[in-house]
Amino acid sequence: MSCRYILGLASLTALGLALLPGFAVSQQKTLKDQLVGTWTQISIDATSPDGAKRQLFGPNPKGIVIYTGDGHFALVQTRADLTKLATSNRATATPEEAKAVVAGSIAYFGRYWVDEASKVVTVDIQGSTFAN
Repeated sequence: MSCRYILGLASLTALGLALLPGFAVSQQKTLKDQLVGTWTQISIDATSPDGAKRQLFGPNPKGIVIYTGDGHFALVQTRADLTKLATSNRATATPEEAKAVVAGSIAYFGRYWVDEASKVVTVDIQGSTFAN
């Protein structure tokens, strides 16, 4: 699973929320203006080409995406049941604990641009917990 794929899902979620009919003022604002702010993610799902859906971070994931007015964004996503470490020092996690944390969470940040005409959000990931 690539960071671009995950960010695409997050961006689509945020964009979908921004374009809901309940946003009466959205018709008066640009897409970027609608996107700026803090968004709480309520689902993080993937749909396969065959139509099968799966929850990337389990049921009731925790997540937040922040878009700033000057073109920066930050995203954090975790499983609701993310493994707690036996020790209070994350540097001493067991291999099993570390694997569970890596598989159950991701965070990244960078810059974003909005093409108002095509309604496409493009991102440049500048740092991530998944360095690939």
